[in-house]
Amino acid sequence: MSIATVSAVVNGATWVSDDTRRRVQKAIDKLGYRPNQMARGLRTRRGHAVGVIVSDLTNPFFTEIVRGLSHTLRETGRTIFLCDSDHRFELADLNLRMLVDSHIAGLVLVGDTVREEALRAYVRRHPRSPVIAIEREYDIEGVSCLLVDSEAGAYTVTRHLIDQEYSRIAIITGPHEGPGSTTYGRAARYNGYARALADAGRALEPAFVAEGNFRHAGGYEAMRQLLSNGNRPDAVFASNDLMALGAIDAAREAGLRVPQDVAIAGWDDVPFAAITTPPLTTMAMPKSELGAVAAELLTRQLSHVGPRHTPVRKTFSARLVVRQSSCR
Repeated sequence: MSIATVSAVVNGATWVSDDTRRRVQKAIDKLGYRPNQMARGLRTRRGHAVGVIVSDLTNPFFTEIVRGLSHTLRETGRTIFLCDSDHRFELADLNLRMLVDSHIAGLVLVGDTVREEALRAYVRRHPRSPVIAIEREYDIEGVSCLLVDSEAGAYTVTRHLIDQEYSRIAIITGPHEGPGSTTYGRAARYNGYARALADAGRALEPAFVAEGNFRHAGGYEAMRQLLSNGNRPDAVFASNDLMALGAIDAAREAGLRVPQDVAIAGWDDVPFAAITTPPLTTMAMPKSELGAVAAELLTRQLSHVGPRHTPVRKTFSARLVVRQSSCR
């Protein structure tokens, strides 16, 4: 048979006769033939894989989201091209250009990865390509955003520390500039912390606010700064679990016990949170659900017929998990 006839069978053309279809399928089964999806994308300029850019693959929070995303996409027969921006905008720009050259079908951004102007340019040039941002809010037409209500969650964990009768509660925030500074959760978590203090009739002390970088080293250095003050805190809310772990290490180095001398709470509920010493109180993020919902939304938008799909903005809730690190 001709290449065109075989191609028609492989691509599900309706004009092929049943007898021809059976004969081609028999040969496919015998040879174990599988279409090369990348070659298809290069030829048709319609990709099969989904591009995923993650701000930090060393952070278990992001890898759990990617796991949920890839598992759900695999059920639809799609694969992912995974890139790590390492909290660097210039690397994210390179990743985006590489994914465009690979003719991706859609794009998922996890965390604070791509600059807004770069994403605007991508959407303008590829209006039919679905774009989903997880834990990063973009005001761009056609971009869907899946967010967690970080302000409410930060209010909850701060309120928990207040209810435990800690009187000097500090916060370790994300960075104020560069990648991470625009992350949806950074300002929102600070706002939730401040609102909880205000509702309890407590003043917000500038000395109890330290800047981190969402990594262990950032939490360690921020905790050292907090402990260097004459009036050290007796409880600390770190804006993610990696920084909370760094804060615990800095407290121990200073000769302090957790939680007897200083309580520490985190955010994310990554796998090590339950097995660190002491087990870490944290806000559990719906990590697998975020990835699965992103994949389902992406699949639905890819099947949309027309010049543009309908973007979605959905907000999830975090859940307080109380463990030993914050209990007297």
